Amino acid sequence: MRLLEPGSPEAAALQSRSAADARALRYGRDAVPAVANARTHVALLDTGRHLFPTSINQGDEPRGNCYVVSPRCAYADYADDELRRLGRPWVTAPLRGLTLGVGAWLAAARIDRLVQVNNWLLSTNLYPPDWDGADLPAITRQLIERFPDHAIGWRSLNEESNRPLCEALARAGYLRVPSRQVWLFDAREGAAADCLRHHNTRLDRVLLRRTPYRVVGPDALTDDDPVRLQDLYEQLYLHKYSRLNPWFGAGWIRAGVRDGWLDLRALRSPEGRLDGVVGWFGDDRLFTAPLVGYDTALPARLGLYRLLTQLCLQEAVSRRAVLNFSAGAGRFKRLRGGRPAIESSWVRVDHLPRARRMAWQALAAVLERVAVPLIRRWGL
Repeated sequence: MRLLEPGSPEAAALQSRSAADARALRYGRDAVPAVANARTHVALLDTGRHLFPTSINQGDEPRGNCYVVSPRCAYADYADDELRRLGRPWVTAPLRGLTLGVGAWLAAARIDRLVQVNNWLLSTNLYPPDWDGADLPAITRQLIERFPDHAIGWRSLNEESNRPLCEALARAGYLRVPSRQVWLFDAREGAAADCLRHHNTRLDRVLLRRTPYRVVGPDALTDDDPVRLQDLYEQLYLHKYSRLNPWFGAGWIRAGVRDGWLDLRALRSPEGRLDGVVGWFGDDRLFTAPLVGYDTALPARLGLYRLLTQLCLQEAVSRRAVLNFSAGAGRFKRLRGGRPAIESSWVRVDHLPRARRMAWQALAAVLERVAVPLIRRWGL
């Protein structure tokens, strides 16, 4: 096992080993620098069989880091950001005080001193379909030797899609830390997939058939279009939701289209303006949509998010694959056949000092016993 810099000659030599390694190399070299708010160092972990982008944080990064590299951001700052956006300080002030206190506690416990393997800086990371975690003990042992003062982690795992890997992580001594609820659409039956039979999906299909928008693929983009697509993503994920989400810039989009790891569809108006975009990352077994955006100033009657969702479901059927449609909009996705799954990170912490180890264990226990039941109850 070795850690390589994405731009090094040693890493470049691996691009001929497999298509998956070539994708990881290009992503680490060209896409990672275009995620502007991810304050981390990304290296490539070469296990001999797989090449994993790996984020390395020291725990002293400034507050407000991107949540895909910072547990403090994911479990405290993000909640505080959402409460701040709600306004109503007479209601949210006590809750904001709680989240700020949790954030200070996590910072004191150096929760962000963490190495996260297979971290593509996406909201949902996907794992190699041919990897069952058999070499996980060796990977873990060598990472602990290299980073004895860091927790070792893996993000974006759920029991529906990653059960064997979750079991391997448990056997290897990792601690499960729940993070959120994601929505899965299983279209492996093709046209007979359950998600296509729902009433709302049929309505969305009619909307897509009648819309004046033209669906265009990456081959129909101009050189300037990625700038507009970046703006559409930012309108939804940064301005409407949270600036703690990844900042995917135009360079990230250009790299994805050029190197083939981002397959996107955009909605072009009769006037030639791009008003919506969805970009897929994955393979013919399992894929996700890290890039979703639309012009939030346009009337809701246009149904832009409905159109983008329908494109995702049709793509799932075309691939006969499972779509991991990430978190959020729970009721909307459930009405279209989405099945909920609790997503977790898994961390190895038993080599850390007692206080830091107990902080991770306490966080996991609170999330498991309090947050997960609430998420399931309210369908968040």
